[in-house]
Amino acid sequence: MNSIQTSSLHWLEMFPDEIFLEIFKYVKPIDLHSFIGHNQRINNIIRDVKLNIIIEFLHKEDDLTYLMSFLPHQFIHLELNIAWKVLDLHSYTRLRSLKINHYGLSKSELDHILTAKLPCLEQFSICNLPFLVENKFLHGVLDDKHFPSLKMCQFSGSYCYILIPNKQYQSLNLTIRTLVLNFLNQSGLISLLNILPNLRRLETSFPVSIRESENFNLNHISLEQLRIGLVDPSNDLEKILPYIPNLKQLRVTGKINEQSILEHFQKLTKMFCMYTSNLEKFDCELYHYGCNKQIDIFIIQQLHPLFKMIQCHSGNNFEQCYTTDLMEFPISKLITCEFRPISSDMRSKTKHLGYYPEINKYDSIQHLDNDGDWV
Repeated sequence: MNSIQTSSLHWLEMFPDEIFLEIFKYVKPIDLHSFIGHNQRINNIIRDVKLNIIIEFLHKEDDLTYLMSFLPHQFIHLELNIAWKVLDLHSYTRLRSLKINHYGLSKSELDHILTAKLPCLEQFSICNLPFLVENKFLHGVLDDKHFPSLKMCQFSGSYCYILIPNKQYQSLNLTIRTLVLNFLNQSGLISLLNILPNLRRLETSFPVSIRESENFNLNHISLEQLRIGLVDPSNDLEKILPYIPNLKQLRVTGKINEQSILEHFQKLTKMFCMYTSNLEKFDCELYHYGCNKQIDIFIIQQLHPLFKMIQCHSGNNFEQCYTTDLMEFPISKLITCEFRPISSDMRSKTKHLGYYPEINKYDSIQHLDNDGDWV
């Protein structure tokens, strides 16, 4: 038996380092750990492996000690779904992607994130940020002192993030290209567009209609892709689109408030012709509730070249969904829905008859290609 093992090890030693590196790329870090200590050559090869760490749950804190066998510079992706007392983010200076997704983030954990200097970090995602810290934390992440290479930033989860502009945070961030916030208000949008002049992709929802009284007073020429949930899409878009002249991709979720469905799409057609001459792709998820006779979808498709893919799916009763990228009516998106609190002072949940816009509940980081485009 020993001779067989010796022979196998001998053949393994004949493999070039590149073969080992390719094999180790597909080995989970917790299993890769077991190869450490075999011999010095294997140890050296393992130290060149870039690690993608995903921690789902722990039976005890000691379950993370295997990570201490690796060098900090090996960590390039880290996803934490639990508390991480054992880990020191400050040491992972080569980290490119950090995702944090667990309830009950403590103040010490939040401080740990904001004080870590991660010069190579390009993607950052955090879910379920506590109500009382969301604005301070958001501004802290957008400040480029700690994450100077950050290109993609995502705040999502079951809570609302209503950005309140703070005069203390007015420095520009020139690196962020993609921002995902599950909720935003009008003044928050204006603040973001001011401090993120190179933002190319924005994904968010507005819990209330956009007011006429507050003007944007600027054109954001870099923004090319917008995914947005709106309470009153046709009226709200009319206030936003004039200030995004170079928009190329638009996806809208919301409720059709007009009595006439045709009138709604006629408004969109007029706006697209006036404000978005560069628009190349339009997707929608627009809901209508009523007893109106369903309009011939062919009529809508003929209004604008970007409407050719629009289809209508019916719900259980009188609900209709006009969409380009859904195959059937999503039962989870019924018109009567549960309002979530839109500020820290509105903690109680209430029922409301009407559509409450939400962005799609997917992991936007995983839906970006190498250039950061939505796919």
